[in-house]
Amino acid sequence: MFEAVIVITSVTALSTFLMVIRGPTHADRIVAVSVIATMIFALIVLLSVTLDEPAMLDVALVYAVLQFVDLIVYAKYLGGSSAR
Repeated sequence: MFEAVIVITSVTALSTFLMVIRGPTHADRIVAVSVIATMIFALIVLLSVTLDEPAMLDVALVYAVLQFVDLIVYAKYLGGSSAR
């Protein structure tokens, strides 16, 4: 069951990558990258459950925190000088 979800999530992440390439604005591209990062987080968690490897959950948690920090940096970049 988890294998099917992993495949579907991987295909969805790859199709979302098209939005990163074709996105009309920078904001659209940033949202698409954030969605892909969230899907990768979900894939790490699913692989952790499937492989019965609890250490991968720590990796997923660190990845989620880095993803959040990355999103904050992008928001500050897009906000220009008014975002402090």
